[in-house]
Amino acid sequence: MLRMQPIVNLAQLTHSSLFNGFTDDELADLLGLLEAEQMTYNSEKTIIREGERNPFIFVVLNGVAVAVKYDLGGKEEIYTRMTVGSVFGDVLAVSANSRSPVTVIAYPEAIILKFRFEVLVSAQARLPELRTRLLKNLTSVLAQKFFDLQDRVNILIRPTLREKIITFLYAESKKHRNTTFNISLNRERMAAYLNTDRSALSRELSNLKKEELIDYYKNTFKVKGDKFER
Repeated sequence: MLRMQPIVNLAQLTHSSLFNGFTDDELADLLGLLEAEQMTYNSEKTIIREGERNPFIFVVLNGVAVAVKYDLGGKEEIYTRMTVGSVFGDVLAVSANSRSPVTVIAYPEAIILKFRFEVLVSAQARLPELRTRLLKNLTSVLAQKFFDLQDRVNILIRPTLREKIITFLYAESKKHRNTTFNISLNRERMAAYLNTDRSALSRELSNLKKEELIDYYKNTFKVKGDKFER
């Protein structure tokens, strides 16, 4: 089920770098101008479908969205995952004639803010100073995506699954600034993100745990300091 709701909690927007530096009053004015909508997508609900054009910029307010592709056999491969504060659809919205190379789904339920890029850049629109600041933030978001892509490439170029897992978990630890952290992916989707299968992932995780390089329970992981980095 898809539900549209009024935007009642502006504090949620502060988790996104897209709205960095805006006061609540400025956000209220800006979102009104942009005709922004807050949508709730149930788990596995499609937000963007592969091959579609997309005029919207999306911001994750709660939950997680994942970008996936499916091979001819129906196997799912995760390209990226968007957590609270993440922005997506922006590249497609800016390049209006492009079609999405991936399907984006909610996982699990996700609350998403969306607005049309064409309204943001309209020459006739009000509040030019606020729109200019938002465009500057959007430019920073697009730049950060380049570096995020480099991080993913850094994982996938590792020659062994063991090294891919270690690189991924080390990056997550740095992101959370803690040796103990939760990840938003279950084992199946973690395997897809690392471009492997679930059984191979589970086997390698078990080996790393036996070697006391990591510990884990469900989606909570702990890396073992200096041992982990060697």
